[in-house]
Order: sequence, then C-alpha cells, then structure tokens
Amino acid sequence: MGKQWEAMDLKGGGLQQVQMAYKSVARTRLGAYLRWLLFPLGLHRFYLLERRGGLAYPAASLIALGVQLAFGLPWLWLVPGLAALADLFWIPGRLVRINKELRLQTMMSGAQRGAPRGFKGHYTEENATGEQEDRER
Repeated sequence: MGKQWEAMDLKGGGLQQVQMAYKSVARTRLGAYLRWLLFPLGLHRFYLLERRGGLAYPAASLIALGVQLAFGLPWLWLVPGLAALADLFWIPGRLVRINKELRLQTMMSGAQRGAPRGFKGHYTEENATGEQEDRER
C-alpha cells in the first residue's frame, strides 16, 4: 500500500481518526531511552510529561558542575547519575501510564461525536431485502 494512506480522507470521525490522533501524541520507548542518553538535561522526563523531574535534572547537573569547578569534588555527579540509573527502570511504567492517559484524552476530546454528516449506515431496509432475496435464490 505504501504511502497511499496519507491521501485518504479519514476526517469523518470514528476510530480511525481517534487512532491517528493518538499515534501523533503517544510516547515511545525508543524516544524515551534516546532522550535518557542526555539525562543531565532531563529531556526524558520532559518527554514523559514529568515536569518536576525534568527541571530537577538540569538543576542537579548545574549544582554538581559548580561544586566540581569550585571545590574539585567530582563525586557529586553521583546524584544525577544514580537518579538516571533508577530512571532506566522507571521509564517503562511511566510509558504505560502516560500513554493510557493520552489515549483517554484523545478519545474524549477531538474526535467528532456521532456519525459523520451524510452517513446512512451500513444496514438499511433496502440492503436487508436485497440480501434476503440473494439468499433465497
């Protein structure tokens, strides 16, 4: 099928629209772990919508850097380093929780309520009699 789906009009409401909207905001394991590699910046925490943790990492990193430059104590880097190590085990659970929350928000918000305008349904009286006649033959 290739990229043909990009040309499809799926804005009529329903499950396809909700699923596409969710996929555009869902967080991925790969995305979280790639951002974790830059843990002194806290990007993985911001990516997983954990603002306090995202702000704590750069603050702890700046404090550790300042103490190292001022007093020559590099061991203070253990604080953000150990926190980052703990985050390796925290990320999978947070991914599940945040994606459930994002899916619920997506389903409750932007999706069009009810059937699209002009939708006549899949089952009508005309279909029923035509199908019934086909079966009798």
